[in-house]
Amino acid sequence: MKIKISQQEMHYMAIAEGLTRAPIIDCIERDNRITFIVAKGKLGKAVGKEASNIKKLEKFFKKEVRFVEYDEDKKQFVINLFKPFKVDRVVVDEEKNKVSVVVNERDKGKAIGKDGRNIKILREIAKRQHGINELKVL
Repeated sequence: MKIKISQQEMHYMAIAEGLTRAPIIDCIERDNRITFIVAKGKLGKAVGKEASNIKKLEKFFKKEVRFVEYDEDKKQFVINLFKPFKVDRVVVDEEKNKVSVVVNERDKGKAIGKDGRNIKILREIAKRQHGINELKVL
């Protein structure tokens, strides 16, 4: 599946990669948030000591910045998408390419976000990275 990245998102990726020295795979800007997908094993490098890189990027972009670690395993990638929320279970229907995620009851509202803001971004990332057609929070 081919990922369509806007010129602005390419610009964000170049700046983030230059600052963090971590390989950035993808970037999605929605509302006042930029979400970067970073190569597997490079999340710590991207975030920086005491989240210093996130702070620098947020100050520079004047937007909320989030990093998600990529994983080839669909189930693990979905778990990574939902961090820092506690995921109790992930059920993957490979045939229909649907994923259901059971999060801790306390975190459910935050995972979905106000007016579904967070889950919309997570769905888009899941579709772009793994072709997931449906992502539900239970």
